[in-house]
Amino acid sequence: MSTIELKNHGDRKKLLSHIRNLVALSYADGKFSDEERQYVANVANEAGLTAEEMKQIIDDPESIRFIMPANEIEKIEHLYDLILLMMIDGDLNENEIIFCRAMAIKMKIPYQVVDEMVAKIIEFITNNFYLEDVIEELIKTSET
Repeated sequence: MSTIELKNHGDRKKLLSHIRNLVALSYADGKFSDEERQYVANVANEAGLTAEEMKQIIDDPESIRFIMPANEIEKIEHLYDLILLMMIDGDLNENEIIFCRAMAIKMKIPYQVVDEMVAKIIEFITNNFYLEDVIEELIKTSET
């Protein structure tokens, strides 16, 4: 479920959890770059988060509980968002990659396919695939 769909379905807790994960990833390399900050702000704005909610996430991320994505498509969407954010400043930092892998495992994506999935999403983003195409390709790959 994209952030816009989360907003439309009123799943505020899941949205806050996702934004919290994006903010946590932004700090994984020790710096919250302007590009990362702008991306997170755009996602939050599109989803209708208030400035107060964003401040809470940044000031006290532990106050936001992790909410498991409901299905495989949501898991891919969340991982895609994380990896896109990781790549946005042009610096693929090892700590960010480790964070993305850990989040994939936390979302119960089988650890045997996490590295391959992360690599494929990086490749798809690099080659300007649309999110819908990424989801379709990864779902198709996981079924074989």
